[in-house]
Amino acid sequence: MSTLVQVMRQLRSMPPLPDVAARVLSIVREPDYSLDELVAVVRTDPSLTGRILKLCNSSLFGLQKEVQSVSEAVAYIGARNLVKLVLVTCTGSYFRNLPDNDYANPQQLWQHTLACATACQALADRCGYGQPAAAFTAGILHDIGRIALLQVVEPHLLQQAAEELMNPVADACDVERRLFGIDHAAASAAVCEAWGLPNELRRAVRDHHDVASDGDDELTALLHAAGEIAMSLGIGDCQPAREHAPSPASLRRLCLFATDIDEIREAVAQELARTGKLLNPEPALSR
Repeated sequence: MSTLVQVMRQLRSMPPLPDVAARVLSIVREPDYSLDELVAVVRTDPSLTGRILKLCNSSLFGLQKEVQSVSEAVAYIGARNLVKLVLVTCTGSYFRNLPDNDYANPQQLWQHTLACATACQALADRCGYGQPAAAFTAGILHDIGRIALLQVVEPHLLQQAAEELMNPVADACDVERRLFGIDHAAASAAVCEAWGLPNELRRAVRDHHDVASDGDDELTALLHAAGEIAMSLGIGDCQPAREHAPSPASLRRLCLFATDIDEIREAVAQELARTGKLLNPEPALSR
């Protein structure tokens, strides 16, 4: 059986997002969604509720009063942070128990995922994108296909890819297509399709490494720029000599300048330092 056939089979069999996460994403897609509806959905998952309350009462948020319910959590940390905690908690488990190798270390992959999501939301704020939750979600899911690659691709091919990617001029997607038959962006889009996620999210995940010269849709441009910002911070690229910056096409599409990117990069670095506990949402992620 070819590697591509194995990968596609694995992609289609990836466990779906927990129901509570899918329902939260459906709710926040509406610009005037109800906070009561959001709280009601989150409360249906006792494990998730416990995790959220534990985080809210940690030094991460520094609240003066102990939070004892999801509705209180919304009052103290806001709906936006609640959505972020739901997505981080529900997706962190996908990065557990993966083979550790030079191609994609699971802990580093998770750190890049969160950095990209954080940058995507910061960019959405700066350029006035109307769905910041969708931007954060795109960042969280943009590399989900790498998980299937880690589980299915033969170790010697993963090692070969890792060695080739140490070349500063190597293109990750080109290397993956040649060795695996599919690149991680296309693999991630296949997972999003299998999960029935919106077309715009699927398209952004698929095309974020290949923003058209005349600009692309806004979410794709956001995700591309976010990935470049994360890697420019040293999070997600095994080759330090490789330079990373958003493409001119993506900056035009987002109506941003290089100075904007510098400010956002600094803000993202500060946010990641502040929310360091979110980099390891599940103890099992530690190796």
